[in-house]
This record gives sequence, structure tokens and C-alpha cells, in this order.
Amino acid sequence: MLEAFGRFHIDERIRQAGRVLVGFSGGADSSCLLLLLLPWCRENGVVLEAVHVNHGIRGEEADADERFCRERCESLSIPFHARRVDVPALARERGLGLEEAAREARYAVFEEIAEAAGDCPVATAHNATDNLETVLFHMMRGTGLPGLCGIPPIRGRYVRPLLFDSSGAVRSWCAENGVPYVTDRTNLTPDRTRTDLRLNVLPALYRLFPDPESAVTRMTALLRADEDCLCALAEEHGGSRSVSRSELSALPTALSSRVLRRLAADMGDETPSEKQIAEILRLAENARGEASVSLPGGVRCEIGRQDVRFVREEALSTEKKELPPFRWPEDGDRFSNELCELIFLPGAGIRGVNAPGDANAEKPENIYKLSISVSLNFDKIKGSLKVRVREPGDAYRFGGMTHRVKTLFSDRKLPLRERALLPVLEDKDGIVWIPGFPPRDGMRADQDSRALCVICRFGKDSAT
Repeated sequence: MLEAFGRFHIDERIRQAGRVLVGFSGGADSSCLLLLLLPWCRENGVVLEAVHVNHGIRGEEADADERFCRERCESLSIPFHARRVDVPALARERGLGLEEAAREARYAVFEEIAEAAGDCPVATAHNATDNLETVLFHMMRGTGLPGLCGIPPIRGRYVRPLLFDSSGAVRSWCAENGVPYVTDRTNLTPDRTRTDLRLNVLPALYRLFPDPESAVTRMTALLRADEDCLCALAEEHGGSRSVSRSELSALPTALSSRVLRRLAADMGDETPSEKQIAEILRLAENARGEASVSLPGGVRCEIGRQDVRFVREEALSTEKKELPPFRWPEDGDRFSNELCELIFLPGAGIRGVNAPGDANAEKPENIYKLSISVSLNFDKIKGSLKVRVREPGDAYRFGGMTHRVKTLFSDRKLPLRERALLPVLEDKDGIVWIPGFPPRDGMRADQDSRALCVICRFGKDSAT
């Protein structure tokens, strides 16, 4: 028993934390785990506590289980935490099945109590038979390699010391040692996929193979090593939010799909489906222009002409709507016949105004390295200058012709994200200048005019 305890260094993790919570339902598995951990924790100076979640599904029977767990912990002098959650209501609210809603509720309670206890580990009583059921369940849903890896011995704060022991071995140990436990009757009713597998599929499997748990345990351990290797290789490609299309297309699918999942995981908690990953890869390989794919959790994948980038949709929406307000000149702003500099950052608005002789002005070599600038005729500015992002229907005149901003951006093949962030400088008469394009007709400074140098700075502090 507890073979995974030492093999995966679960003991060291618990020892270093000095405290461990055990998910205690009162069933055979969690009762076995609690009693196996109790002497080890006392010998190693580790505080052991139990957490019980009453799902509110089985009425008085669930209340009786909670009382059993509380009294059992009191008799063993183990601190006990109990929480009640209305799982049927939670399932209706979130559109989930009872089993999935119950799992979400349990882990939410575990997280809350573990954080309050100093961010300590949580030991759950998943065993080798649970792992077998999980692998079969994933297989029938057409899983990839991650699903075939089964239940990991360690996942974040969660540790599974019984993962190498079958359900039968756990019950035999409880019988040999006189360990009392309760039985959840819903585990004996084949009205859910999991229990149907347990009651109808596993007995047939046992008739063909004497020890399927051991075989699947060996398989999942080997596959986890393969998965870890592939994920490590995927880490070497792309940045924190994007990867170049050429680099992605040159990778085998086993790596390119994992690169995309890693980038998506950095932006949100939900995992893209296989279909969505396949669509992104198809577009990255074949799309001539730009495209985007909406993903779970408010994340969007943008396939640009050069790279594939992941962004949060609400953040991009905010960026499109507004920039920090700015009007210049205001009353009291000074401007002589000398050059004055107006500096702003894409997506962030105005940085500041450097007047002639300003002691706080940045040195020119630090500004012009990664920037686009224009010298405007100050005397032809109508009213005040403002900075905003582009809007539908934007157009302005230069070179003797009126140009639609949308067409300018498209012809220049600007990525969608840059189009959303690139500032538009305007006065009372409309657009004066957009970085990367000419100023409005008549607005360029000459030798006889007062010159306003407007600098759009790009670089590591910029949003683009």
C-alpha cells in the first residue's frame, strides 16, 4: 500500500509543507488513506486534517455519512472540516451533470480550505481502479495522449498516494484491519457512465485479464513520460503569447498542437478542443490573409500574416473602444518657434510633451530608434489635437486623394491586433496623421512654419 507515496516523492512534498488535507468521504478508499497517513504524519511532525463535502444529493443518507466522518475524526483526534453544497442546484445553474457538478464543488471546497491552511497539499483517495475507469472513459470519447495518461499521481497541490493500489486491494486491507466505512449507494446504481463502466464493463474485463489495473498503471506511467517529453519540446517553440506561422508549420503535429495548447493555457483556464486546434493549424498552414478562431474562456486565436497570437477578447475589445483621454494644446501650454515634440505609445495614449529645453526630455537617440515620426505645421492645427483608435468609416485626404483607413491598413497588410491599437491623431477638421502613413494634405511642416514633431514610439514598452 502507498506505493506511489515514495515513488513520486509525495512524502517529501507533504513533509515540506508540514500539513496535509485528506478528502474524506467516509468510503473505503478515503478511510484507508486516512488511517495509512495518520501514523506517518505523527512520526514526521505533519498536521493531518480531514475535509468532507456533503453534496446535498442523498438527503438523510448524506447527512449520516457526514456524522460518521465527523465522529470518526473525533475518535482519532484529527481536525475535521465539513462543507455543504447544493450540487443539484449547482448542476442546474451551470448546465452540468450531477457527477461533474459534484466534482467541481469538491475541488472548490478543497481549494478554499487548503489556501486558508497555508497553501498545503490535498491527498485524494483515487486508486488504480479509478485510473482504469478514467482511461476507458477517455478512450471511448476518442482522447489523445493526455487522456490516455489517466490520473496523475501529482497535479498541482493534489497528491494520490493510493494510485498504485486497486479498489479490491483497498477493501481487503480495510477488512483485514477492521476499518469501518460507509457505502454510497449511488456507486451501485448503473445510471451514470462511470458506474455503468464499473458494474458492467469491468467484470467482463476481469474475466479476460486477471489484473487490468496493473497493466493500465504501467501504460499510463509510460505515456506520462512521453507526454512530458513532448510538452518539454513544445516549450522550446514560440514565445509567451505567439509563435511564427513558419515555425508552427515546420513542426510535426504532435508538437505544433502542444505549442498552441500551451499558448492558450497562458491566456485562460479552459482547454481548446481538438477540432479548434485542428482549425488553427489548418488556417496557419493555408490561409493567405488573416483569420481568427474564438476559443473557450473568452480567448481568441488570431492568425496573422506572420504569426499566430492568442489574446483575451475582452482586453482587445477594451483596447478598441478608447485610449486615455488627451487634448493638446491646453490653456497655458507653451510653444515657441523652436521644435516641440509630442510623444505617444500605441494602445497607451500620450506619453508626454517635450517642450524646447525641457530638462526631462528623453535623449533623441533613445526615442527615434523604434519610432515613426512626422513634423506637422502647428499653425494649421484646427483646435486641439486628440488621440483615439480607428473607427468604422474613418478616412482622410493626402496625396490629393481621400483614402479609407480600412483600405490603407489592408493594403499595408497590418496584423489585426496592430490595426486595433494604432493611434489616430485628429483635430477639429478630422484625421491629421496615422503613424506609418502621410499626414493630411497641407499639414506637413516646412521651413517657414512652426514645427510640431509627433513621435509614435514602438518598443518593449509599447503595446505593439
